[in-house]
Amino acid sequence: MSTARTSIPPSLNAARLEIVGAPVDHGGAGPGASGGPRALRRAGVASIEGRVVHDLGDIEVPILPPGVEIVRGPDPDSRRPEWAALRSVCRELHERTRQIVADGGIPLVLGGDHTLAAGSMSGVATAWGDRHAADAPADAPTLGLLWFDAHADLNTPDTTPSGNPHGMPAAALLGHRVAPLVDVVGPRGTFDPRRAVFLGGRDLDPGERARVSTDPASALPMLIDGDTFKSENPRSIADRVLERIAPDGGAFALSFDLDVIDPSEAPGVNLPVPDGLRVEQVMPVLEHLAAHGGCIAMDVVEFDPSADLDDRTARIGVEAARIMLQTT
Repeated sequence: MSTARTSIPPSLNAARLEIVGAPVDHGGAGPGASGGPRALRRAGVASIEGRVVHDLGDIEVPILPPGVEIVRGPDPDSRRPEWAALRSVCRELHERTRQIVADGGIPLVLGGDHTLAAGSMSGVATAWGDRHAADAPADAPTLGLLWFDAHADLNTPDTTPSGNPHGMPAAALLGHRVAPLVDVVGPRGTFDPRRAVFLGGRDLDPGERARVSTDPASALPMLIDGDTFKSENPRSIADRVLERIAPDGGAFALSFDLDVIDPSEAPGVNLPVPDGLRVEQVMPVLEHLAAHGGCIAMDVVEFDPSADLDDRTARIGVEAARIMLQTT
């Protein structure tokens, strides 16, 4: 892929925000995340300062056939019964986000488990490539990918210990073979690993560890773990991220998994992992990233309202979206 200079569309600050809900939890570690979109709306996610916001409602999520039991564990042949429903969700999201970006809007996708990002983010990447390919196909500007997550979601059916599909979308988006998602992502829906950063990862499987690096010179995606947040200030972290995903003032897409936050502050998640980032560590980084002005799409995922306490996690998701997408 090209690493040519990129530029942020001049109309981005005036772009309307299009909300799409994906109430799916088939790919997670258990039920609950399907209630995320409704709860995030109730918490006020559609109120983004300076934006015209259109809520397009929820996509349809196929119901698993009666009697189907999801059994966890590795599945190299990708025969898990939930894949058909997840592929349908991801295909629909791919088309929705592709069209939103093509029409000049900014998609905000509410989840739902993180499998959905294989559809939402690939649709964004496809539309971005289409926007520039007509003028200079050999020099198409490179779109960055930023992944806030306690996990890296870089497993494939061959490497996953759990078999959970929500641990595979980033792998599919970076060109690793996840058979059920290959046709969803498509030939133009992948991201350049040299323009990808994973923030806050602290629970990575061996196969995922092999697919990221903390070395800024590596061609692998960059991992910035929780220890970095303890030792560096927010501006420094944001600068490192932008240098990687959006050099020369480029654009990027953001997938924000709420389990990146420590469960003591964000209990309402599908797969909590202790020793996470604190809200006071994450929000200043988001503020510096937002000041860059290049975020053209965002997911907020893995919110399980049935596990939340006093809407704490919902408010964090809303605040993250507001910081990244407001214009004033």
